[in-house]
Amino acid sequence: MTGNNLTIKKYVLSYLHFQKMWAINQIDFTQFNSIKYNTLLKVNVASNILHQHSNFVEFLEKIYSLTKIHSIELGVRLIHRHMQVDEGKVMIEKFQFHQNSPAFITSADSPTAQAFPASWLLENDDKISVFEYSTDVLVKHVLEKLIEDPSIFVNICDLIREYHFENLLAPCITARTSLKHFEKKDGFLEITDFETNASIVKSKKDQEVGDAMIPTLWAYSVNDNCFGCDHRCVIHCSSNNHCNFHCTKENH
Repeated sequence: MTGNNLTIKKYVLSYLHFQKMWAINQIDFTQFNSIKYNTLLKVNVASNILHQHSNFVEFLEKIYSLTKIHSIELGVRLIHRHMQVDEGKVMIEKFQFHQNSPAFITSADSPTAQAFPASWLLENDDKISVFEYSTDVLVKHVLEKLIEDPSIFVNICDLIREYHFENLLAPCITARTSLKHFEKKDGFLEITDFETNASIVKSKKDQEVGDAMIPTLWAYSVNDNCFGCDHRCVIHCSSNNHCNFHCTKENH
């Protein structure tokens, strides 16, 4: 290769790197699309489609490796919905006590400055929209780290697109300071309350356990403030509207 060709190649690579870094710095973590949210699949349909992909385990290994190496509280969620969201509302997770037990309760509400994006849907043209929000201060902390340096987040999004999981998996923040109120070793269970249009997550001992669990979140638990135990944590959900946060230990 001649000197001129080497110079041109270096210029092209530098330009492509600049384009990618510019795109990274233009990420908007805050937009919510209620129309798209309301068209999301039911949990059992989404799960069936996801598990038709034979390369899913390979994909997860790369996600675990990325988040473990960089010690970042990120994972991926199965994209699905439990209820409809009216225009002007967003899905917000809040910690509170429900029937004398600690709980994460997610419902449609008006967005406020205290609601922080916690998971995202991948859109066309490398754009994203918010999947769900949280009022947890650790979500805010991790979000601030992503805004300052979104490169790991972008790598996760790139992997999702590379494996063609854009319509099935959402990058998410897994850290919650409120987890200190729960007995994590028992696992967690989510029940959708259709009377109040809310999703209620409690320690398993405080909920009635359902059957036919469907995995809906995968992550490497990098510290004690993440869902799960010392290793990879998985959230499960069933078509009977029960979700179980369960931890699977690493085998290597």
